[in-house]
Amino acid sequence: MVTEATYTVRVANVYVLNRQAAADVPLLVAGSPHLVSVCEARRGWEPVLPAIAGYRYVGADQGTIGRREVGLLVREDVEVVESGLEPLSRAVPRSPVAHDRWGAWARVVLPGGVRALAWSTHRNAFVQRRDGGVRPVWRGTREYAAHARAETDLLHRHRAAGWPVLGGGDYNFRVPCGGLVDPARAWAYAPHRSFPALGLRYLAHGLDGVVLDPAAFEPSGALDVLDHDRTGSDHDWLTLTVRAVPGALG
Repeated sequence: MVTEATYTVRVANVYVLNRQAAADVPLLVAGSPHLVSVCEARRGWEPVLPAIAGYRYVGADQGTIGRREVGLLVREDVEVVESGLEPLSRAVPRSPVAHDRWGAWARVVLPGGVRALAWSTHRNAFVQRRDGGVRPVWRGTREYAAHARAETDLLHRHRAAGWPVLGGGDYNFRVPCGGLVDPARAWAYAPHRSFPALGLRYLAHGLDGVVLDPAAFEPSGALDVLDHDRTGSDHDWLTLTVRAVPGALG
């Protein structure tokens, strides 16, 4: 018997240099979203995220930079069946920002019995030029492409096992940007193209976006954007409410 078929997912780059992590918690969980995908969740965030009332944190407090920086907040009425962290791309030598990159995932059962794969990731930075293209001869570009391939492979495996995707992250690629005015002109490994090629929908705002499986979820409105001027982050935070399509209902 379905008791609820509308769900909310939030994507938040909470920013590693955020000086007011604890003060930002009320905004991070405002409206009680079912799932919150976070990245750059280190330093001041490491003691804060696992202690948020009403949520379970899927993340790590040890390991490499990339392993510690991604995670998921799962509301307490959402069942976590299985969860994990997986490496997706390697660090770029001599780059101060292009550390190793990971993804956090959780197979969850939402209220009403709807299954989903909660997902959080953070692709490598500085791959996109100001004209919208990519840096053609750079280790970071190769690692970004490797991350995209590994990520889509991981999501495909979970979808094939019956866990439709509902999550997102900081994808460090923007459309429009420079000469790129529409997703069709984007690089093949940009999320604007790689996710549709997998049969997933990507709703973007700037560098960040929400990813969902249209076979299981449909947006009930547009992305809600919380401007970064209201938080200690340097990214806007995104919220999307979705409806479970009839075939996904338990």
